[in-house]
Amino acid sequence: MKISQIFILLIFISFSTQQKHIPKIQVYIESLCPDCIDFILNSFKQFYEKVKKPNVAQIEFIPFGNAKEQYNNDTKKWDFSCQHEENECYGNLIETCAIQLMGRANSYAALICIESNVKKFDKDFDKIMEYCFSDDMTLYKQIQECVSSDIGNVYLHQMAQKTDVNHHWVPWVVVDGVHDEDIEEKI
Repeated sequence: MKISQIFILLIFISFSTQQKHIPKIQVYIESLCPDCIDFILNSFKQFYEKVKKPNVAQIEFIPFGNAKEQYNNDTKKWDFSCQHEENECYGNLIETCAIQLMGRANSYAALICIESNVKKFDKDFDKIMEYCFSDDMTLYKQIQECVSSDIGNVYLHQMAQKTDVNHHWVPWVVVDGVHDEDIEEKI
């Protein structure tokens, strides 16, 4: 069963109950993780393109994954180290700034654009950012500013705080606060 089928199943279950519960789905990702890229470009993209109703599920991408953070007393900022090296941390920061500036639901197309161009631009996130946001120069400049500022550092720290330290891999899917290994296995 593909994740898009699981999303649809969750949505069907939620609408078939009298309470009309909207599931909250969190997905821990990393910008250069091959499995995360595959998840976003296949399962999630199919779901996103087919289900145009914004209140079907609350889907939140958390671009931190297996990264680590440590507060630097000298710079008064957080230092991040990523599984796929420093460039992945930079990609996570760009995705984080896009999510913060655009809002969760409005950033879905941006995340798809970023991840679909990782290979095309040979992991050069500056080129990817320019390609994905050049249609809206105001947003492009805001994201550039966020990435290079203290606020971007704070935003990425917030993503770290949302990431369950007990997760084992990425993408890691949490539905209504619970990770279910059966669902993960089907994904």
